[in-house]
Amino acid sequence: MSNVIPALADINTPPHIKVQTTDNFESLMSEVGRRSMMGYSGEVFFGTAFVQGSRLQFTTAMPVQKMIDVSKTDRSKKKDNIAGVTEHSNRPQEPGHSKQVREYLIKTACAGDKFILPAFTFNYGVGLEDESPVATLMLFANTSDGTNAWPGILLLPQGAKLDTTDGAHRRSQIEDLLTNSKISDDEKDSLRRNAVDVKIVFESSRSDSHQDFADCGKAKAIPKSMVTTFDVRDRRNRISRELVTKNAFLSKYVDATASNVNLSSKSRMIWSMSAIRMFVAHVVEHHKDVELDEVGKTQGVDEFFAALVRHLPQLAALEKARKDPQSEVTTGSLRDLRGGDVALRGIGMAIFARAFLYCAEHNVDYGVMASKLATLDWNLLHCERSDLPAGPTYATEVSKKVLPMWQHLLVIGESRYRVSSSSVDADGAWEKIKAQVLSDISEAA
Repeated sequence: MSNVIPALADINTPPHIKVQTTDNFESLMSEVGRRSMMGYSGEVFFGTAFVQGSRLQFTTAMPVQKMIDVSKTDRSKKKDNIAGVTEHSNRPQEPGHSKQVREYLIKTACAGDKFILPAFTFNYGVGLEDESPVATLMLFANTSDGTNAWPGILLLPQGAKLDTTDGAHRRSQIEDLLTNSKISDDEKDSLRRNAVDVKIVFESSRSDSHQDFADCGKAKAIPKSMVTTFDVRDRRNRISRELVTKNAFLSKYVDATASNVNLSSKSRMIWSMSAIRMFVAHVVEHHKDVELDEVGKTQGVDEFFAALVRHLPQLAALEKARKDPQSEVTTGSLRDLRGGDVALRGIGMAIFARAFLYCAEHNVDYGVMASKLATLDWNLLHCERSDLPAGPTYATEVSKKVLPMWQHLLVIGESRYRVSSSSVDADGAWEKIKAQVLSDISEAA
């Protein structure tokens, strides 16, 4: 058997996949038979190998039970920082999405009814160690073959596990239904009578595997923060990710899994990756030097955040807590203080973007800007949220207690309020900040 095919000449395959070819179909089948005679204990899958996106891939189908047996799911956790997310293949489990998949399978597959599932995308190559088993892909092709797709057989050795790139929620619900004692044997048997289509990408780069997941998710929304983290084909996403990755403070306190710009009040994180991207996008779109590229326009952002962390009391306190595991300071307690801290919300990141641009436009030192911002009272109210009365006077009392600086940010209901993160409201806040604490800088400029 040879392994030289023109279409594969420039394709890098992971070290744990061995490619063999034969131009004789009988030879291909006899090779499978020979391995069977020798007591091959792995799995054999028939399918089609092909080149797509400069990677060798293989598509096949397998019974649902076999799919569970030969694959694995590697999830990050809710509220993980960027390091936690990028070290794992899959997003955190979304209860709502899991429930929808489960109910669909129970009503259809488990009931013996018609149903359809999208293909699963697996990976073999990421996260493997030197001693990990080597899979063999045998192709029905010859050295003069001008095509880029071939009939083939994948020999997956015992112990090899395919890593789930896309389909983790479907896989986890199928596995749970097959093992759950509350599901009847008849329902389990109905589910087992089905097979699923599978694509296997032979890729050793985790970053590229994450990009595959982001690409799959463009047809079905995944959390915006995870798109920003994974989809580095987008330059603003890449700048945002590099900013967080290279900054110890941001790496600790940026949630790379959140769906929204704002986090829950008790979150141990400060901002989401969506908020970081919002910062980068505003800087790029409003920078005075239109000739600069996106990297040039964001030059100095890391030093700017370092200055903010040194000077703003709430950020300095969290930086100290980051370095001291015994510290009792929490993000949640600071975020909730006196009705909420504007700096520790998505709107705070929007304001910081405008401050960074002001430094660029007026040649203001980052430390000077941060020291000016540190003189502001970033809390929303003159009192604690718990001090506000319930009932018909709630909205009136909130209006009385809110600091004038932030009054326009509040959207007040009958029993609660929220803080706007809109660009227009961020502009309004920035104009007030300039008038209150930057007048001397403005005059000098």
